Parts: sequence; structure tokens; C-alpha cells
Amino acid sequence: MKKVASSGIINSIVDVAQAKETIELKKKLGQQGKKKSKLLGIPKLEDANMAGTGNSKNCTLILTEGDSAKSLAMSGIQNVGRDYYGVFPLKGKLLNVRDASSQMLINNAEI
Repeated sequence: MKKVASSGIINSIVDVAQAKETIELKKKLGQQGKKKSKLLGIPKLEDANMAGTGNSKNCTLILTEGDSAKSLAMSGIQNVGRDYYGVFPLKGKLLNVRDASSQMLINNAEI
């Protein structure tokens, strides 16, 4: 067992398993590397005007904890403009994904 553990094969097996989980998660979430120009059908999302364009790398999405915080963020965005800033309200606290399994991520509505 010590020779197997020191050979690095266990790390290789774990890496392959994590890669397979990542591929499966991307398939289930429908994100197979395809870039969409606009996200449609997401309720309460106030997207930035430049999101999904060639300038999308300069855009910022502000995540708020609830609708009341969204309205506060939207009033602040009026001062800087909607071109590069979007707002999306979350339903309470977000899941800590560091220790979450891929199954927990798939079942979480917010993620």
C-alpha cells in the first residue's frame, strides 16, 4: 500500500475523477464553453448593457442579498451608468462552494 501511495497513481485517479465531475457538471448546467450574447429568462436580472459583447470583460455583476439591496444598488448604478454594471439579487446567503460536492452544486437553485 505504501508503494502504491507513493507512486502518485492515487493523485492521478483523483484528478481524473474530478475532471469527469467537472465535465458532467458543465453538461448538466448547459455550459459547454458556448458564449451567449445575452442571458434571457432570468427573473430579476438587470444585466449590463455591454454584457455579452466584446467589452464584456470590463463588466461587473453586483450580487445583492435580496430585492431591497438590489434597489439600493440600482440607485447607485444610476450615477455611473448601466453600460458596465449589472445587478442580480440572491435569495439569502449563497452556498459555500469550497466544501460542496458536485451533486450539491447541481441541486442548488441559486448556483
